[in-house]
Amino acid sequence: MSKSTTKPDHSSSQMEDQRRQSQIERNQAVIALLNAWEQEDPEEQRETLDLLMRTLDEDRPSSRKLFEQ
Repeated sequence: MSKSTTKPDHSSSQMEDQRRQSQIERNQAVIALLNAWEQEDPEEQRETLDLLMRTLDEDRPSSRKLFEQ
């Protein structure tokens, strides 16, 4: 019984390396976005949420509100 030796497929290895690098770049972009969100002013975020909730409640076709304030 002889084992057949196969040479590693360099093209598939390169493709895997490119896929990993691409994933790393996407991960870093998401991390940067999350960090930017974390730096935003919490008071401004609260005001924006309040405005959004009021606007959604005002535009409802029924008299039932989505948000109780």
